[in-house]
Amino acid sequence: MAEDRGIWGTWYDLPEEEEAEYLSWLHGEHIPATLERPGFLWAAHYRLEKGASLSAARSVKTFIDEPGLGKGGEFILVFGAKSAHDFLDPSPDDLLQSYDSRSREMIDLRQGERTAYFTEVGRVDGPEIAKRGPGLTPAPNVQFGAYRAKDPAYDNDFALWYCNDRLAALRDMKGCVGARKLISLGGWARHGILYEFTSLEGHEHFFETLESQAMDTSTSIGEVVRAVDHGPGSPSKARRIWPEV
Repeated sequence: MAEDRGIWGTWYDLPEEEEAEYLSWLHGEHIPATLERPGFLWAAHYRLEKGASLSAARSVKTFIDEPGLGKGGEFILVFGAKSAHDFLDPSPDDLLQSYDSRSREMIDLRQGERTAYFTEVGRVDGPEIAKRGPGLTPAPNVQFGAYRAKDPAYDNDFALWYCNDRLAALRDMKGCVGARKLISLGGWARHGILYEFTSLEGHEHFFETLESQAMDTSTSIGEVVRAVDHGPGSPSKARRIWPEV
């Protein structure tokens, strides 16, 4: 069984003029301190990959638009833990209050922030699994999707599709490190999917091979894309900036 079944994802933007100071604090102070908490196993910080192809299916996707839901996505901060419950003890509100004034000042710089806590329900290793790391840290390039079914009754069909179709297709996919299917503890997102690739080129191969079929309503992904509401900007295609590649 996987050691790191808890995933905490935070999507946000930053003001350009404060970016350097924030990143220095996050990578040099905040992440190392957070990894000292019980159950935490790894951290990875990603930046939106602006050179990645945009999905042709974006024109048929619908997006979650709840009052107060942040729409940032330039950065994704991801923590892995033994259990998703490790993220809740102490509670997120109590944790925020425990930070010193500088940490709270840095966190307040985040714009359009949204957070989701997930537990892993399935994973597959790709042919490049040996390139995951350091340790359990996800690969240099990821695609992180977060969404929910328009009709909750579709959740069972969704689970079958991931188990028998999508994840199975990644086992032999060139450039793929692996993928994790996730379920959230609650809130705006019900489902998550974290794909890992060795490089942007590997990511583009995945996009061309599987994602490009989404416009065809006769394909399984064409059906799935139209059955869910995606988080703002989902799926996020991003490159790891910490730990450095």
